[in-house]
Amino acid sequence: MAGLSRNAKQRDTVNIRQVAEKAGVSVATVSRVINRSAAVTSDIAATVWKVVRELDYKPSLAARYMKGHLTGSLGLLVPNLESSFFASIATGALAEAQKHDQVIIISSAEGNRAKEITAIDALSRSVIDGLIYIPVSTGDPLPEVERFRHLPVVVVGRREVFKERPNIYVDNVKGGYIATKYLLALGRRRIAFMAGFWDAPCSAETITSALTLENAGAYSSLDRFQGYLNALEEAGIPYDPELVVVCGYDFMAGYNAAAELIGRLAGVDGIMAANDRVATGVLAFLREQGIAVPTDISVIGYDDGPEATMAHPQLTTVRQDAQQLGK
Repeated sequence: MAGLSRNAKQRDTVNIRQVAEKAGVSVATVSRVINRSAAVTSDIAATVWKVVRELDYKPSLAARYMKGHLTGSLGLLVPNLESSFFASIATGALAEAQKHDQVIIISSAEGNRAKEITAIDALSRSVIDGLIYIPVSTGDPLPEVERFRHLPVVVVGRREVFKERPNIYVDNVKGGYIATKYLLALGRRRIAFMAGFWDAPCSAETITSALTLENAGAYSSLDRFQGYLNALEEAGIPYDPELVVVCGYDFMAGYNAAAELIGRLAGVDGIMAANDRVATGVLAFLREQGIAVPTDISVIGYDDGPEATMAHPQLTTVRQDAQQLGK
């Protein structure tokens, strides 16, 4: 019976901790070097690679599931990094990870379900100890995370998604309620709601029925819409579907949504935008049309991102602590 070579035997027993010990660095540093997930000085990287070659170390995907064989790396999948909200979540996660000598491998779905599935597949084949997952809100079924069954997965920014996994989110129903109450307190009665989606599961006409969808918690806009309805009902103001516009999440989405809304001649005197980027688009359109804010129409955003202070006029917005969500 043929015997194993010394190198083969060694390769079967070598793990990332042994590489770290021999190189005189942390496990997280070895992970950074191997995964090229963060900047490491050239001399440290050279030392790590020298030890990797000497020990003939091959990262084992199976080893990440074994107790005590942690890599010091986490995965983070966000819908879009252009959004200041998701970028702030990533910033918070990175800051907390650094406190614990961990690194984070970040991937973006770019607001697209197909790209999200590709990213999940790639992350499932990466050497990570856990996944922070912010699903893209589309009308398609959420991707399966069964391939991460041996790993901790935390869902962020979505409510009751993958009920067997922890979900961390803000109360968007309350947020929508607070925003609408603020406009009502200003004396506004014809308050429009801009429902932001990557890929809408409903139209403006069917949004009320979408509240009963099994995966309604995957859509922050649906929760905020429920809060909007609650505030209107409390104030004795009937719901008018003419005041609802389904849109995207960026500046042009807000600009076009405002154009559609004003074009309906619905007598709008207040607008709750999907987020601050949408709100800046709304402000730009209203300014072009000579509609004064807040004299003629009051506008409120959501997130309290950098766009709120850069907007003209400065934007009133509902603040949610995205960095804290990431931590």
